Amino acid sequence: MTQSTTARVGRFHQGRLSEGRPQALDAWRVTTDDADVAARVAGLLGGEPQPNDGGGGGLAHEVLTSRDSVRVIVDGPDAVAAHMVLWSSKVIVHDCDGSRFLAPEEKKGQPCGCPPLLEDKRLAARDGRGPMPSIDLTFRIAAAPVLGKFHFHASSWQLAAQLSDLTDALERVDGPAVCDLTMELVLLTTKTGRSVCYRKPVVAVLGSPDTVAPEPPSSAEPTPAPASSAPRRKARRPHEPATRNVPELACSVSVDTALLHRAAQVLGTSDHQETVVAALSAVAACQQQTTELAQLRDHVGRIAAIAEQALHGGDSSRT
Repeated sequence: MTQSTTARVGRFHQGRLSEGRPQALDAWRVTTDDADVAARVAGLLGGEPQPNDGGGGGLAHEVLTSRDSVRVIVDGPDAVAAHMVLWSSKVIVHDCDGSRFLAPEEKKGQPCGCPPLLEDKRLAARDGRGPMPSIDLTFRIAAAPVLGKFHFHASSWQLAAQLSDLTDALERVDGPAVCDLTMELVLLTTKTGRSVCYRKPVVAVLGSPDTVAPEPPSSAEPTPAPASSAPRRKARRPHEPATRNVPELACSVSVDTALLHRAAQVLGTSDHQETVVAALSAVAACQQQTTELAQLRDHVGRIAAIAEQALHGGDSSRT
């Protein structure tokens, strides 16, 4: 699957940086270099244009929208680019299509050695032995296609698992396809019995522009998310525009990669994003950041200690 990056006017994001720390968002964030595009996006999706201080390719403007689902037009399977990438420091050392190398140049076309099954690829990546998904989707906003092409980049294993079905559905439409690009709320219980939530990207193919409306129909009032030990925001239904202009931000914390790997084994999560969200949702609530981030540091320390014991057969002499 290939795509052209020509004339892409902006990018969709699930998160941003604040003072160097990652923050997960409840609604789409859009960045662009064009002030007029930023203003139009805000008019369509909610929010206000502002200087881009949250990262994203150096683009000048950002809009924190109020939509966790946006109806878009995808120009067939070629609008989806997917490969597997492994970084060392700031250099790509492995870039493949899942079976053969795409880079470095001296290895291009040679077998990459990645396992054929997605779950085995995921385990190799979690152990630091294999590459992660690198998926890029190019699209236009269905309600205003003349704005130009936007794109969304993700390293989500859930989206990688969806790719085959996605490309098949796009091929069946046989032309531009109307899709819903959604940050779907996921509620789960980890292997240790802990309830956590996070948002994963989902692309639902609806049909051709001739048969599908550029905007979803109005929906009823959203139902609240199930209660848990920490205060939770209400979960919006996938296609419902939110009433607030700026989405609430999830709390964030900086931890090193080795600690994330160990925490993932205990939390039962599959990648760094899920691990961080799982830890945050268990301890931190944004209205009590100062106190609860201190609790989070202690909590992650206990996770690491438990993981060390599990990795060494439960040796009680280790801490």
